[in-house]
Amino acid sequence: MLSKIRMREEKGFTLIELMIVVAIIGILAAIAVPNFITYRNKSRIAARIADTESIRSAFASYASDSTGNTFPNAVTVSDWATLSSTSRNNGATLTTDESDSGMSFVAYTPQADTTDVNVIVDYQIEFRVTGVPDDMQGSTIVVSPSGIFKQTTS
Repeated sequence: MLSKIRMREEKGFTLIELMIVVAIIGILAAIAVPNFITYRNKSRIAARIADTESIRSAFASYASDSTGNTFPNAVTVSDWATLSSTSRNNGATLTTDESDSGMSFVAYTPQADTTDVNVIVDYQIEFRVTGVPDDMQGSTIVVSPSGIFKQTTS
């Protein structure tokens, strides 16, 4: 008579099954990580746009309180410290330290009235969002009385 062959009844996964699971997890990670990075960058830009809206509002408040309803001149806003001070004095919530703000101040360009150079009728402030690739829409934010514009740096 033939001897009885017993099958082992071991519980667990084979090496092939484990390799398939690892491959599936790797594929899912390859899809998910770039999407996560894109969403993180978009959230950084959205937060900076909220900050710049606060600055824009503060500049409108500055103009409404100033004689002749003019915006700040180039001396009043020449770097982050003066921008922050002017904005905070007019209702904005802006950090005093540029490195904590998540953006860097690039330039403030006031535009004077054609008849009186002391009357600033328009302005443009340019910021760069830190931690966002230069070729992404919104890596540079331009603020003016007419709105906030997202641009690429490169």
